[in-house]
Amino acid sequence: MSMGNMAIARRSSAKAIILLGLALLSCVADGVSRGHLFRASARRSVADTRKVFDVTAFGAKTEDQMKGGKSTAAGGVKLDLPSLPGDEKVDDEKVDDEKMDSSEEEAGPGEAGPGEGPSDDNASAFIKTWVAACRGNYSGPTKVLIPKGTFMTGPVIFQGPCTSSKEPILVEVEGYVKASTDLSLYASPEWFTFEMVDGLIVTGAGTFDGQGESTWKSNGCKDKSSCAQAPSSLKFNKVNNTLVERITSLNSKFFHAHIYGSSNLTMNNVHISAPGDSPNTDGVHISSSTNVKVLNSVIGTGDDCVSIGQGTHDVLVSNITCGPGHGISVGSLGKRIDDKSVSQIHVSNCTFRNTTNGARIKTWAAESAGEASDITYENIVMDQVQNPIVIDQNYGKKKTKPGTGPAGGAQSKWKISNVHFRNIRGTSSRNIAVSLQCSSSNPCDGIEMADINFSYLGAAIKDTALTTECYNAKIAPKGVQIPPLCR
Repeated sequence: MSMGNMAIARRSSAKAIILLGLALLSCVADGVSRGHLFRASARRSVADTRKVFDVTAFGAKTEDQMKGGKSTAAGGVKLDLPSLPGDEKVDDEKVDDEKMDSSEEEAGPGEAGPGEGPSDDNASAFIKTWVAACRGNYSGPTKVLIPKGTFMTGPVIFQGPCTSSKEPILVEVEGYVKASTDLSLYASPEWFTFEMVDGLIVTGAGTFDGQGESTWKSNGCKDKSSCAQAPSSLKFNKVNNTLVERITSLNSKFFHAHIYGSSNLTMNNVHISAPGDSPNTDGVHISSSTNVKVLNSVIGTGDDCVSIGQGTHDVLVSNITCGPGHGISVGSLGKRIDDKSVSQIHVSNCTFRNTTNGARIKTWAAESAGEASDITYENIVMDQVQNPIVIDQNYGKKKTKPGTGPAGGAQSKWKISNVHFRNIRGTSSRNIAVSLQCSSSNPCDGIEMADINFSYLGAAIKDTALTTECYNAKIAPKGVQIPPLCR
């Protein structure tokens, strides 16, 4: 090759490298845009260029400061979250999704939230911080910081849309945030609400403590029939492109996290804890949402670890340790006439310990009709689970004795089809390891049971045989079936 040709080749190579570099920079820039599909455990750059908006700069005070002392630099209360024993509890009704919709207007800069007192001073300060970071005078990437310390607050609404930047707004929680126990402060049943935000990251080593102990017995009032709905700790209402990671939610008054009307939301590496007898403290409740992932987390509650409600599609629940609690459930579905169908639900690589249920699908025998389809539970380990595999299309009816068949009367109009239970193994603490009670007027179709293997590990000494019960279900068995599957 001549010297001229060699120079041309070097220039061409250099040009290719420059073009490749520009293409990579373009990809990186696109990756942090508001519409980016966040990867779980995504780490922000060490050289984070976000402007920090600290809630204490907007008037938030720690409990020590409220008492006249110094700020709690140690980060509030140190948590000890052991694996709690599983306590049996009958499911209560889920709250109507309509009641969970937030309709409260956000307080603007300089406006206080509802009520008076220190907790509402902090709520106002939190909201002012958000407004400044989300759509204030600053133009560029922003971060709301809740620093170390213990903060008491009433209801808080972080509302979009945000205009400060095309990059996701980041909320970093390093402190210990406690919910007010005064239910009169909650005009709607939520404590912390994120709504109408496109591009959101909630992260940090901090804790949201719902202080639900004060409300669990009667939701805070003596006459339960007229009792206002207790607030969920975290509400994600109509948010898109969201990552929630590392945070702890403790002792919610109602749901720990409620995801409603949202898309492309990932919860990863979160810790959710409440006692096994705490009512309606679902870990994560998802409704009317698409493309939701709940990953790599430890969840122990008094209700479902994860519940997947009406109108929800394309959900992945993976690598969850569940217990105590009522399992990971699709439903309940069909209580309300306008409940919408559910599809493409995938639950995998999860462990259930001392839960009342494991893999469960539940529908009401009511006027509502819909479909629950394309549902997979696979690679599941059960450790002393009372009801490892359940399809219950008589949810809400008085339970019959085990082995006597489903309750009579009205049948569910919901169609359950294309359901896969694969490679599910472990121990059952009751004799019926598999219970498929489908609707006689709308039988279950395409129920695959592949490699099911349970042994008995319960309190009974004599009656230790395991069995299955199947009603109105068209089943396709494959591989190992222990106990033998009913036909």
